[in-house]
Amino acid sequence: MKALTKTFIDALTVKQARKRMTFLQLAKATGVNNVTLSGIVNRRIEAVQERTFDKLNDWLLTEDKE
Repeated sequence: MKALTKTFIDALTVKQARKRMTFLQLAKATGVNNVTLSGIVNRRIEAVQERTFDKLNDWLLTEDKE
C-alpha cells in the first residue's frame, strides 16, 4: 500500500479541475475506478495499492497535447 500525501491529492484535484473532468472522465483517463477516485479526492482513502498510485502518477506526469 502506498500512502497518499496532501500534495499528491491536491495536484490530482487541480489537474482534474483545469481539464474540467468528472470522476467518470478521470476514471477513463487513468484506469482507476471512479469510486476510488472520489474517495481519494474527498480524503476518505489514505492509502492505495501501488498500481493505483502508479496510474494516477503517470496521468499527472503526462503533458497535455493541446
